[in-house]
Amino acid sequence: MNIRARLTRWRCRNDHCERRIFAERLPTLAIPFARRTTRLAGIVKLFGHSVGGRSSERLMARLGMPVSDTTILRSVKERAGAPPNRAVVRVAGVDEWAWRKGMTFGTVIVDLERRQVVELLADRSAGTAADWFKKHPEIEIVSRDRAGLYADAVRQGAPQARQVADRFHLLKNFRETVERELGRFEAPIRESAVQVEDDPDAREHTVIERSNGCSELAAHERLLRRGRDAARKAMLDEIRTLYEAGSPVTEIARKLGLGPRRVYRWVRRIDLPEPRAMEPKVCTPAYFGAFLARRWAEGSTKVRHLFSDIRHRGYTGSFSHLARFLAPWRGGSSSSGKAGERPSSDEEAPAPAHVRTLDPMTGRQISPLTAAALCVKPRGQMTDRQIVNVDALKAASVEFTRMRHLAMRFRGLLRGGTVERLDIWLSDARTCGIYGMRRFARTLRQDIEAVRNAVLEPWSNGQTEGQINRLKTLKRGMYGRAGIDLLRARMMPLQG
Repeated sequence: MNIRARLTRWRCRNDHCERRIFAERLPTLAIPFARRTTRLAGIVKLFGHSVGGRSSERLMARLGMPVSDTTILRSVKERAGAPPNRAVVRVAGVDEWAWRKGMTFGTVIVDLERRQVVELLADRSAGTAADWFKKHPEIEIVSRDRAGLYADAVRQGAPQARQVADRFHLLKNFRETVERELGRFEAPIRESAVQVEDDPDAREHTVIERSNGCSELAAHERLLRRGRDAARKAMLDEIRTLYEAGSPVTEIARKLGLGPRRVYRWVRRIDLPEPRAMEPKVCTPAYFGAFLARRWAEGSTKVRHLFSDIRHRGYTGSFSHLARFLAPWRGGSSSSGKAGERPSSDEEAPAPAHVRTLDPMTGRQISPLTAAALCVKPRGQMTDRQIVNVDALKAASVEFTRMRHLAMRFRGLLRGGTVERLDIWLSDARTCGIYGMRRFARTLRQDIEAVRNAVLEPWSNGQTEGQINRLKTLKRGMYGRAGIDLLRARMMPLQG
């Protein structure tokens, strides 16, 4: 569409003037040398900021205003080079976001009062964040997670600001501590590992068992599994030996070719961790393993009878799948705790150091992850099944009962407590006799001012986390064109 306007022109009579003709300006219609009106340019910028490049191109073509995606994004990025709007930021939230998950990170800073992004930094470093805080001396409060990097940045760039530890991350750290404690991850490091007595069955790992009725394939699978367990046990011993000798986690990981996270988990183990496996579903017989073992012990060994029983309990798998699951049981193979192997009723296994609690409704073992989540969850927010599981955990473990009592008190503190109550809670956590709780209380003491402010102040990092979710959506929607300038332009509020 073309717009024709009648404008006034003036001629300059000064012979020394470089411009001979001057045309009348219409700033409300279009800027000089523009190929689109001011109104259309504003629409292009609005679409680009809200929707993006390709999507805006398709929408504007349907509206009769064809503009390419490159032009739309260029108009959006023009805002990134404009002078920033120096709004006064009194309460700021700071957190990291991932360029590539687990690889490279950036920093986002949010005005928690206005609920707007005020800056997007391309890297995650204390120096860059501190430089930004130095330019905003008006900041009074900074909300952050438990990372020490941003704590140092605030101390360097905004020493006048009060730091507030995010309450969600405090409770998350507590839940992770409970999970490590229940999963036997928590143990004093750089001390001798607890010596576990040799299991008589472990000495038979070098012998290939051929039980009556068992197939050669099942025996071969058991042999391979025992070989993997022996290799993992040797790896655990080597990690512990190097760590006890004073080697740091990063050096051990580099030397053994393992990930640092795996080494960090294993140095805190006092025994061989169970290999991770997918949780059984209702379409697999292993989901009903406890029920099937009980019915088998009662004498019900017909596959069709057991198939009918578990079908009434919600089994959605096939008959042949159940038959394959029960096949090793008919050979009288010894129990190794694996799905598909019948538990031996002739001899009783030694009791583990930590009680393994079973779900009363399904007969399945309650994992440390589930138990930790239930430990920090208020009873009023639980389902009937979760209440039953919590009661079973409390009856089976005194440690769980103590940790749940501390968890409920900690939640109450975060929802509105006093510094005196926090100090009492820290004292009780140090004297409860549970290593994980002592370690958690010691960690809180290292950041005590921010934790106290979390109890007293209403601010949290929830809005910052929400802005990070929005940033992820924009970044993935723009594919490979999401540079820092374009991300900053789309994340910050539209002006003008």
